[in-house]
Amino acid sequence: ALPDPALYAQFQSRYSAAYGEAPHPIAGLAYDGIAAVGALSRSSLKGPLTKASLTQGAGFVGVNGIFRLRADGQNERGLAIAQIKGGQATIVESAPRSFAGAGL
Repeated sequence: ALPDPALYAQFQSRYSAAYGEAPHPIAGLAYDGIAAVGALSRSSLKGPLTKASLTQGAGFVGVNGIFRLRADGQNERGLAIAQIKGGQATIVESAPRSFAGAGL
């Protein structure tokens, strides 16, 4: 299982263009956290961020794919499934684009 490679490649490209170097391997996590707060601040919800808004079931879309925060402090991510062949990861099942559907 791995994060959505296409979304992360887009992030790497934008980051490299802006800063002239590749992002740190966990830079996407920081970006996703700030993007989630930004999405909530632009939503129709007014006032301070609440536990309920941060832990909404729909989750958020980040540079590593979809993710949601759980009330128990854990998180869930929608990951792609890959198979290693000849030293290369080949995607055999794309990462989900939302938390709607079977198994999610």
